[in-house]
Amino acid sequence: MPFYNFKGWDLVDGSKVSKDEIEKAFAAVMLKAKKIENTYILRHEQRRKAIRFRAIVAAAAIVVLLIICPITIQHYLEKQHADYAASVEINTSRGEIKEIVLEDGSKVILNAGSTLTYPEKFEKERTVTLEGEALFYVTSSKRHPFTVKTKDINVTAHGTVFNVSNYSEAPTASATLCNGIISVERCHGEGEQITLEPDQALTIEKHSGAITVRKVDVEDAVSWKDGDLRLKSVSLKEALDIVERKFDINIHLTTDKYNSAILTAKFINDESLTELMDALCKLVPGMQYQIKDNNIYIR
Repeated sequence: MPFYNFKGWDLVDGSKVSKDEIEKAFAAVMLKAKKIENTYILRHEQRRKAIRFRAIVAAAAIVVLLIICPITIQHYLEKQHADYAASVEINTSRGEIKEIVLEDGSKVILNAGSTLTYPEKFEKERTVTLEGEALFYVTSSKRHPFTVKTKDINVTAHGTVFNVSNYSEAPTASATLCNGIISVERCHGEGEQITLEPDQALTIEKHSGAITVRKVDVEDAVSWKDGDLRLKSVSLKEALDIVERKFDINIHLTTDKYNSAILTAKFINDESLTELMDALCKLVPGMQYQIKDNNIYIR
């Protein structure tokens, strides 16, 4: 309500208040008003300074970001490029064998239908990844072990010659030692390491996990590198998988009559596909085949 509408003014008797009391009351009111004003000014000034400080911080942050962001982005891109450039992948198609020399001088012969992944430059550990089959001639280094990783087994050596086979479609994975010493461990499970001696092979059954170590003819085990085909107590299905990779052809087994067939044979005279299939039919009584385009049908 406006002060001029206040009806109680007539009841106020100013004559009963002395001049000194009026001056003291007025001074007290003015002092309080001054304090209120100072508080307001102080808060306003603090607010202004705070706003100004935040603006300075924000500007500084923007400057830092402008400097840091390009450096960070460049570092990230360089790292991505380095990671990408450091990894090399070599593939062989069916019917193809490749020889690869690694940065440390180790040599790898990669069998048909295989993939080898390795770093351009080895650091403390020399580690490669294999899908398929390869023969490794590893340069010696006691300080820097050489490890071949596959989906089912890992093989570690310091300097030796060994063969590793682990095709995805094969029921087994194996490591065969030609000379030196290697240790083999299963990728899944307790990770027990098994040490092999020359002319020994370790085979793991993928389905059951059963491990077998036996003495083998190393020459037979690695004969594939020379284009030979040597079968040692393998199922017909395994034999046909090998023929598919060697000759780059698709084989269709249209019957299960030969599931129990176990084959042992050597083909070392560069036989043609027809000669090889004729020989297999003699080993499996009753088996017949037909070649049509790039396919073989067995009945």
